[in-house]
Amino acid sequence: MSKFVSAEDKVFARKVDLFGFLLKNYPDAVKVEQNSLRLKANRSITIKRGYCGYTDWATSETGNSIDMLMRYFGYSFVDAVAALCEFAGRFSYPQSRLHSLPQPDRTKAVEASAPKDDTFVLPKRDPGRYSRLFAYLNKTRKLPQQIIGRLVDEGLLYQEEQTGNAVFINADQSFFEIRGTNSQVKFHKTGHRADRESDYWSFNAKGPGTIPTVAYICEGAIDAISLYLLRQSSAPESENGMYCSLCGVANQKRIERIKSDMSAIGAETVIAVDSDMAGKRCRISNPDCQALIPVGKDWNEDLKQMAADGGF
Repeated sequence: MSKFVSAEDKVFARKVDLFGFLLKNYPDAVKVEQNSLRLKANRSITIKRGYCGYTDWATSETGNSIDMLMRYFGYSFVDAVAALCEFAGRFSYPQSRLHSLPQPDRTKAVEASAPKDDTFVLPKRDPGRYSRLFAYLNKTRKLPQQIIGRLVDEGLLYQEEQTGNAVFINADQSFFEIRGTNSQVKFHKTGHRADRESDYWSFNAKGPGTIPTVAYICEGAIDAISLYLLRQSSAPESENGMYCSLCGVANQKRIERIKSDMSAIGAETVIAVDSDMAGKRCRISNPDCQALIPVGKDWNEDLKQMAADGGF
């Protein structure tokens, strides 16, 4: 199945009647209570009739129709969009693709609160305004607020509730990278589902509904964003790059996965890791890829230097 959906379908799917979708496809997993549904496996979660999302009254967590299917019913991002679009009569995908979507189990309730991997727990989202995240990424890392807001809107970045740290998460919510927002204390952590070891974080320059022509492999999400911003000021506008984070230069499995993903769509892969010795070893280990090397240690250093020089 393709990894990509159009921006229009994503917006459309978010507004699909979640109450009707769940009642039709998962009747044994929900209970009707007046004008709301409750998940039988987690009764603190309700879906109000006519409202395109859910509320968890125990945690104050809210989400749209796509979020519900991904978090509690095991859908990937693409599958959730396709299923919701089909339910609402928007047939944007080949029929063979629709047949491959997760099939509802009509014989027993879905264990909505049980994670697929007991060792993989997503950091909890802050329900607030992400002030620490914006302050750190904008003031310390020199990322413009516009790109920070865009990644938040695309579901690829959020602020962790307890710590205020930045969480970069992939579209399938199977992989995350955490960066500490306290500039005085370095903190970096990653996590992935046990069955998705080669997953990685990425974003497309021209939006989530586009197919890239080139992938840039960086060591971290902040470096990937920094490289995107640097190339925006010099690369042709026709280039549609995908900017990827390995969360560690030594992860060859992720590099091979990105190469494979790009090869499948006829796109190029460029190694764009740090300029240090570890980065050099990575470039030597991947002679089949072109290389792009930062002037400083990494792309964020180059971006901050450009900002200091008044060129950004």
